[in-house]
Amino acid sequence: MEALVLSEESVPRRTLRKRVTTSKGSPLRFKPASVSAITSRHGATSEDNLKKKAYKQAFLQSAARAQSEREIRVRELKKRALAITSTGKTPATSRQRLVMQMVYDEITPYPDEAWVSQLGVIINREYHQVKNWFSNQRQKDARDSRQHTPQPAAPASLEASLCKITCDGRDLRLRTAALNSCRAEDWSDTFFDEVVMIYNFRLLAKHSQEEAMAALVESEPDVAIPS
Repeated sequence: MEALVLSEESVPRRTLRKRVTTSKGSPLRFKPASVSAITSRHGATSEDNLKKKAYKQAFLQSAARAQSEREIRVRELKKRALAITSTGKTPATSRQRLVMQMVYDEITPYPDEAWVSQLGVIINREYHQVKNWFSNQRQKDARDSRQHTPQPAAPASLEASLCKITCDGRDLRLRTAALNSCRAEDWSDTFFDEVVMIYNFRLLAKHSQEEAMAALVESEPDVAIPS
């Protein structure tokens, strides 16, 4: 029996490379990405990072500028509120008390430096007098609460009833009623100023109307006053 000897060249070699055939039957071979393509992708990524960094820097600069402008505005407001002539121990007028009570009951019992200054300028009452009124009112409410609940109550009940928000870059504590009428993110120094000014204007208009009616009655007693 004649031995069959196969030469090495006649034996097909097996390869691990998997050949993919197209519809036309031509094999597809892997082509590495060109150096230019890789460079282009890296360049695009680097450019995106630079843009993000520039946007972030611009945002931080804008925030810092806004904060600086606000601090200047608050200092000016406080200066104006401090310049109002103090009435000493003379109680606040009915209108002044009603405006402060509205802020206390419906917005916050803890107005900060900016809001105390705004309030003082609007109702024409000196800064420290407005600040002391809120402090005294909080103490009064605390005494009344202890009288109605002699047993130890939950600590900081007033604090627990307030909601902390961020307003123009600082934390404030507002009543739930304030957040029911306006979303937390919409509260600002400008909005507070508008709310107080509108309420104060309504009180002034009502007071003027009452004075006019009183003067009319005094001059013409027989005139019927509309209800």
